[in-house]
Amino acid sequence: LKRKVKPEIDWLYETKCDRCGGKATTTYTVYSQVFQCPRCLEKVPLFDCIETQGITAQGKPRKINACPHCYKKGKMEEINTRAEKFGAVPVLISYRCENGCKPPHGKRRHNDPEEKKREYFQTYDLGKIREIEAKKIPYWYPKDRMMHAPEDQECWGVKWRAGTSNFRTVDELFTKRNLWALAAILASIKNIENPIIRDAITFCWNSVLLNLSRMTTNRDRLGFLKGTYYLPQECRCTNVWGTLANKFRMMISGWKAINAIDTTDLMISTSDARSIPIPSNSVDYIFTDPPYAGKEQYGELNFVWEAWLGFDTHWHDEEIIVNKIRGKTEEDWANMMRQAMAECYRLLKPGRWLSLCYHDTSEGTWALIQDIMAESGFVVDQADVALFIDTGQKSYNQKVADKVNKRDLVINFRKPKPGELIPSIAITGDEDKTTFTEKVRQIIQDYLEANPGSTKDRIYDEVVSRMVRCGQMEAHDFDSILRTVAEEVKTPVMKNLFEKKEPDLSGTHGIARWYLKETQLDIFDEAESAREEAAAQKIGAFIKKFMSENPGTEGVHYSDLFEHYIYTVNDKPRRQLIEILPDYFYKTEQGTWRLPCSEEEEEAKREARVKGLSRRVKRYLVQL
Repeated sequence: LKRKVKPEIDWLYETKCDRCGGKATTTYTVYSQVFQCPRCLEKVPLFDCIETQGITAQGKPRKINACPHCYKKGKMEEINTRAEKFGAVPVLISYRCENGCKPPHGKRRHNDPEEKKREYFQTYDLGKIREIEAKKIPYWYPKDRMMHAPEDQECWGVKWRAGTSNFRTVDELFTKRNLWALAAILASIKNIENPIIRDAITFCWNSVLLNLSRMTTNRDRLGFLKGTYYLPQECRCTNVWGTLANKFRMMISGWKAINAIDTTDLMISTSDARSIPIPSNSVDYIFTDPPYAGKEQYGELNFVWEAWLGFDTHWHDEEIIVNKIRGKTEEDWANMMRQAMAECYRLLKPGRWLSLCYHDTSEGTWALIQDIMAESGFVVDQADVALFIDTGQKSYNQKVADKVNKRDLVINFRKPKPGELIPSIAITGDEDKTTFTEKVRQIIQDYLEANPGSTKDRIYDEVVSRMVRCGQMEAHDFDSILRTVAEEVKTPVMKNLFEKKEPDLSGTHGIARWYLKETQLDIFDEAESAREEAAAQKIGAFIKKFMSENPGTEGVHYSDLFEHYIYTVNDKPRRQLIEILPDYFYKTEQGTWRLPCSEEEEEAKREARVKGLSRRVKRYLVQL
């Protein structure tokens, strides 16, 4: 492959060394967006701006990018990166001398203080770029519109970063030089006869594709790629062949390990998770890491790869994800998850385990996952210690945010053995009348506490969804049980909004909504207080232990508390953890949580809890 494409790649990236005048190869080029200074009206690449301290409207210090022309004259004028853009231009190149200079690597800028470097930049670096721009790429490359993106800057479910609406097709994500090199290499890869070698090198090529795009931001030492479609103000476009060769060397050890596996008992499949072609009760263990709601639009984020490789993207319609643009709601996500987990239950042998990777800080999602797993028939593991997968590399949010999961929790579920009782509120069909009524009443109470003012059909759906094994329920049974714990309120509605008539107050045309009776609310208040007190005791003990094991820390991060809460608090309160914490603990300036450090602080929290203001006010607001 190198013999076939290297001469053309060398032509694309050739330049001259400004030290010896000999042959050199461009290793990367930095492009910077140009803005206009509102004071001196000069067009300024952001790359040239002076990073200095400014003052916010509130008088606090902050970093700003100052116009270099005004700065030289003693004026401080900020370059606003949200202002009009005038295009990205090359501002710096890094090269490797092929003529024996020591060290071999060098750099030069468009405004380099050395005249010779500026001259070489204009003549050889910009000259090569102009030469490439004047020619037509002799290979196929994708010109697909980005996921058929509409003009309002939204592509399916992927949110486009502000100010990055200046590209609409796949090829616009690449400089012409890198686009040419990528297309030339891919064309040669397709001509490799051995299918195993062809696929392996295609995989290697594919793995560096996004890193070679304009989405790679410029950093001091290395390029940096964000996990979304985003054109940064400064991007670093590296030499395609050098990047590919480095990745190939990294992958060699992996390929050797795969080839050393001496077995044919291996299947890799991309089947639909809702219908897997494996016999029932045949799998020993399942590890699954499902997508949660719509936080990551995996299908869209695959689009650039799929466009280059010519893949069919119709599978996006079957993706278990929330995507309003494609008509996928939270309810669709939950239903598809139910199907997938039910399929996992079918495949798993009785008594064997499924590990589910959970990485969402929403307790609402956690409660829904528990319901889905219970409806599928799984029993949750009652472990005392949180299990998690901790990655060495953390995102910016994971390092600084006060409400984010720092790692992926692993929750274990077991498929019960035949005849084993399942300890959950699930209607199995084996209940006597009294037990059945009590279970339904509890389900209704739980649902209306969380969703006051629900219509009867919504409440009924919730009860039926818990009927894991027995099907439907008689409507008159449901009505009688519902009226024992809830009361009906009819909301008046206008008969015809387009005719100026008075609202119907008779209740004939009102919408019937259901609320827990006041006596039930009082019972809930007492029960919820007991649950919250028990949960707070476990969390407090955890904070105390954590602080003793980590001296010098001011508090415990929310993610650590959340993990402990998920595992150790079995009878969870209705309120979410983030709402309970302020009633018992104090938040530090770093966003972590600590115990009260004096009797006065403890007494202040106790008095607030006795009044029950936060919980009761919220409950009555929801009721209203």
